Amino acid sequence: MLKKILIAVLAVLVLGTSTSVAYAWWDKLAVNRLESEIITIGQSLELVVDTVVINPATDGNLIPASAVLKTGDTYSIELSYTVSLDANVEETLDLSVIVSDIEVGGVANPFDLIDVAVNNPGTIENDDVVVILTVTIDDSELESEDYEAAYLALANQEISFTVSFAASRQ
Repeated sequence: MLKKILIAVLAVLVLGTSTSVAYAWWDKLAVNRLESEIITIGQSLELVVDTVVINPATDGNLIPASAVLKTGDTYSIELSYTVSLDANVEETLDLSVIVSDIEVGGVANPFDLIDVAVNNPGTIENDDVVVILTVTIDDSELESEDYEAAYLALANQEISFTVSFAASRQ
């Protein structure tokens, strides 16, 4: 009888230990399964735009189309921007280019004479695209009594503006 009780106690101990080991193993398995199902969030896509430098000695001095062209003068200055994405994409994106905050010598576009025309391919994918901005002085709507004041506002001044590039889904 004592042998039967010892066998029964031993069986309970063995089964009890097996059950707790099984539960511990199951819990560990569940934790590992949850840890392995981590969702990775993608990184944002960025536009890369090459810097453009203007040199009056080589690009010329900008004058309006109504003026007489002299040595070293030009009717327009073209700025060429190479635009690319920092990662490959699986779809074609719309490319927008917006010019704003045009200033001459720190003054907001005097007499509204500075014009910046944008030649934009309109889309961007995995290859570089070239966007060309053409800067001109348009005095076609300037009143004759304002010519001298307009000239004084523009002469020997720096032209600056902000160019914003954006790519978005079609």
